[in-house]
Amino acid sequence: METWSAHHLFSAAATKIGVARAGRLAAYVAKLQRRNLPVITTLGHLAEIVGVSYSFLRQTVERKREAANYKLFAISKRSGGRRFIHEVGTQLLIVQRFLNQEVLQGIAPHPASFAFHSTGGIRKCAQMHCGASWLLHFDLKDFFYSISEWSVYEVFASLQYRPLLSFELARLCTTLHLPGASQAYLRPSTAAQRYSFYRKDVMGVLPQGAPTSPMLANLAAHDLDARLQDFADAAGMIYTRYADDLTFSTVRLSAPISQLQYEVSRQIGLTGFSENKRKRRVAGPGSRRTVLGLLVDGAEPKLSRQFIARVDRHLYAAKKYGLEAAASRAAFDSAFGFHNHLGGLVAYSMDAERKRGAMFLERLREIPVPWQTA
Repeated sequence: METWSAHHLFSAAATKIGVARAGRLAAYVAKLQRRNLPVITTLGHLAEIVGVSYSFLRQTVERKREAANYKLFAISKRSGGRRFIHEVGTQLLIVQRFLNQEVLQGIAPHPASFAFHSTGGIRKCAQMHCGASWLLHFDLKDFFYSISEWSVYEVFASLQYRPLLSFELARLCTTLHLPGASQAYLRPSTAAQRYSFYRKDVMGVLPQGAPTSPMLANLAAHDLDARLQDFADAAGMIYTRYADDLTFSTVRLSAPISQLQYEVSRQIGLTGFSENKRKRRVAGPGSRRTVLGLLVDGAEPKLSRQFIARVDRHLYAAKKYGLEAAASRAAFDSAFGFHNHLGGLVAYSMDAERKRGAMFLERLREIPVPWQTA
């Protein structure tokens, strides 16, 4: 991140752009520095910082590189159906990684949000609900696609970046390139009306797969988290959100379950999100209570016996028969996909139970990987 002296900047700029404009520029720099944010003055300045051409950034903001910047591919969901992932092009990936690492990762999301940042995690989220008698689970439908470029613009503007630059940053982090069934999420444009040279009839949304999307989604959902936190406090409940997974817990219900569900769903709708009602779950006394797959019946979250057995079975098969055969036995399309799946299970285990996860990781590393050469 560049280091600036507001005083030196003012002195150098005053002779070129005048005292008044230089004063405003120095004040802008000082505001960003107080928040420990990188100083970015214009789109051209961003191009210099990240080493990408200005024309590339300008065309991206003008929505002239949608298909070139993003490749869509589908992956099968275990619950059925497909999820579409955006593979970000090399140049835009450089820009988005810079924005994520230097800008977004330094911003604290709402305390109830536990995903996508270093102070959160699956275990910490589940820990909040240990010992509860009742769990109410809700799911947000198409979480990333529900967040428009206007919401992203508001995130950057709230960090004190200039309005035009905030709009341009929002365009760099959103897309119009969606699968056909998701085109309905492209809403009429609002922010673009201010900048006729960037006019577009619809607003983009967060692409699933971009490095900036997770934290932007967290920050854009702050109003949702604040509303649901207020509701939980009034109802004597604990509230957490892990990405699109919402959990409420309590020792004693303060109202009928249907009434609590109605109010949560209403608050979700008021903030521009939609609930996936098919994924509602309730767990009460005497039932198996889990949060993000972890058992929360005791004082500490822990992996279920079924999960441990599944990971153990996959690792054993991969070591004994090889990745290709083990992938086929587990009904995976490819050894590569199966290996990625194993990596995800092990990472989840590391977050939940570090000691057991470390043992799983050691076993995973012992499995020969055909496509990796020495």
